[in-house]
Amino acid sequence: MNRPESPLLVALLAASVVGCALALVTSQYRSRELFAELEVAQQETKTLESDGARLRSDLGRAAQPAAIEAVARRLGMRAINPNEVVVLPVPAPAVPRVNADADTGTHASAREQR
Repeated sequence: MNRPESPLLVALLAASVVGCALALVTSQYRSRELFAELEVAQQETKTLESDGARLRSDLGRAAQPAAIEAVARRLGMRAINPNEVVVLPVPAPAVPRVNADADTGTHASAREQR
């Protein structure tokens, strides 16, 4: 089967091969870029997790009563002396006044007119 090769067919196949090669190179380049970004993101994740663990530990230490007392002393605070505590009375709620005119159903202006 010797068939004469068409120059147009050869040119088309060569262009297809070159196009596929360029697509391959481009996809490999993009793959490497994405892999590098992934490594950076993973490193950042490790750093943030480490910082979070450190902050949780710091918060646990800061919440201890001894640490709170030390900070309070440094700020000039002191323990409560029961002899210095003053309890203020709570005023009784005000009772609304009932108008005498409201009981009779008349208004002051109606009485003045009489």
